[in-house]
Amino acid sequence: MKIRLLLFPLLIYSAFSFSQAPNSTILTWMKGDNTINQAGIYGVQGTASASNKPGARDYSATWKDNNGYLWLFGGFGYDYNRLGYLNDLWRYNPSINQWTWIKGDNTIDQFATYGTQGVAGTGNKPGAIYASVSWTDNIGNLWLFGGFGYTEIEFGFLNDLWKFTPSTNKWTWIKGDKTINEPGIYGVQGISNTGNKPGARYGSRTWTDSNGNLWLFGGFGLDNSSTTGTLNDLWKYNPSTSQWTWMKGDNVVDKPGVYGLQAVAADSNKPGARYLSLSWMDNNNNLWLFGGSGFNGNTQGSLNDLWKYNILTDQWVWIKGDSLVNSPGVYGTQGQADINNRPGARYTSVSWTDASGNLWLFGGYGYDTGNEGYLNDLWKYDPAVNSWLWLKGDNRIDQPGIYGIQGMPSVFNKSGARTSCVSWTGGNGDLWLFGGYGFDATSSGILNDLWKISSMTSPLPLQLFHFSGVLNNHVAQLKWQTAQELNFSHFTIQRSFDGIIFADMGRVNSRGHLDRSEYNFNDNDLRNRSEHRVFYRLQLADKDGQYTYSKVVRFDRTLAAVALHIFPNPVPHTLNLSFDQSQSGTILINITDLKGVRVLKQTEQVKAGRASINIDVSLLPAAIYIIAITNEKGTTQGEFLKQ
Repeated sequence: MKIRLLLFPLLIYSAFSFSQAPNSTILTWMKGDNTINQAGIYGVQGTASASNKPGARDYSATWKDNNGYLWLFGGFGYDYNRLGYLNDLWRYNPSINQWTWIKGDNTIDQFATYGTQGVAGTGNKPGAIYASVSWTDNIGNLWLFGGFGYTEIEFGFLNDLWKFTPSTNKWTWIKGDKTINEPGIYGVQGISNTGNKPGARYGSRTWTDSNGNLWLFGGFGLDNSSTTGTLNDLWKYNPSTSQWTWMKGDNVVDKPGVYGLQAVAADSNKPGARYLSLSWMDNNNNLWLFGGSGFNGNTQGSLNDLWKYNILTDQWVWIKGDSLVNSPGVYGTQGQADINNRPGARYTSVSWTDASGNLWLFGGYGYDTGNEGYLNDLWKYDPAVNSWLWLKGDNRIDQPGIYGIQGMPSVFNKSGARTSCVSWTGGNGDLWLFGGYGFDATSSGILNDLWKISSMTSPLPLQLFHFSGVLNNHVAQLKWQTAQELNFSHFTIQRSFDGIIFADMGRVNSRGHLDRSEYNFNDNDLRNRSEHRVFYRLQLADKDGQYTYSKVVRFDRTLAAVALHIFPNPVPHTLNLSFDQSQSGTILINITDLKGVRVLKQTEQVKAGRASINIDVSLLPAAIYIIAITNEKGTTQGEFLKQ
């Protein structure tokens, strides 16, 4: 009997209310239909066409390859005319805005062809699968694991691991079973073994680390004793050895979380069992996990807790969000970060990591400010300041989309509320969103619309080498050095007194030089202000309207002249040093660990006054360090904790 797992109620609403005022985040409806339940147009296999399009679907798997193509596999939805489970493999080329049907079948409910394990074959193919998970490795191969779907002869929970090689256009069955409902073989925690394997499951989360290892967390499936439930096990797969390692979490289902103290890592910390959560990999090789459907303590429900896993220390830390289930969101003001903001509890959302290391979240099924339903809110989390920013969409459930004209960007466009859609991060910093179950402009159903979200934090051609400053007689003297100002427009100097809300202070136009340029800006207004702390940053604006931000320079006007101030502490990425410099000159900076081993040495040219310098410590392992500043007065030192 063919069944579909219904993970949440499918509700249809007839009353709508529209979005908040638009902001600078731009959505473009690029491809597909603006009406629900549309069939696919496959065309000729292997041939791109402007008329090709995947049918409406949800719970697909996605990849981005080394050439910038976006890939889509399977899910539950429409082939060319019928509704069912899919195993079609598609490739989207953003440069020509066209889909190509690459592999698999154009009809629903197809069985797998495994071939010989470890051997690529032209006829090999995964079966039709729902809620599988995916990775892209360091050489551009596409990996697929598990889900709920078809083997060669039956239908159920899967734990087969597949690899697709785009250069050969072939699938390889790499690992796992070609039978359904297999339990996990965990072995010894932390020890890899050829016989280890995760149990069959769907709705897990995945990451690929900088060494090319594939990581897998949780889902809904089978533990080591064939019991079915929600999982919180963390696995690592090494493609070079083809071995799984059970790294963390439990080998039995439905285990509660251990939160510990917020922002404090501990060996005993662990997220509770959950599935259909969100995942990100940041620029420092940390694994991030948000929400899902599962357990906080012993209570089951929707979650909005944010976790970080440090690969080097093998520790989880609860960063943000609630340790309770079914928590509402705190939206604040759209476009303004606030330390109290947080998305409501939810599952089946989608995520991106942008080039600046920010974590993005969209939609899902969960809570707005108090009601449960389909969501279309777009959030950005900045790890450097530990705050959420509500950027786009609505703070109310079940909202329709505004499509505008296909291919035309507009700040008024918005995706309708939806769940179980899929996402990619484009090669130029754009974010992409496809399909799912939710709302078009008027009604709810299965979708096949493709959206592009223009990220205002996209990398610019400009190179910013440093941004620093000194505070001298209530005047902040800022300086920065750049190069490669190709198609670059201007710098906007922004000031804040709380580190969150910044206001424009002035503008400096680009000189347009390709070689190095020095810039300066003085803030003479501080003598008229009573605030003790002041923060500065640069908004770097390109001629095409895109912009990004520098690191923040911070001054504390109450510090004694001899003090060395370290901010933030603990530090996740960038350390800000503030100290007194009686005369312009060269200073020496040394950072050592507690054993006295030097881990960083650099020199800086600083002006007389209260100096503020940023130091990148993102590559240092998590530990306590001693930092020493040597200038004309001697050496001053302090300590900091690297998270």
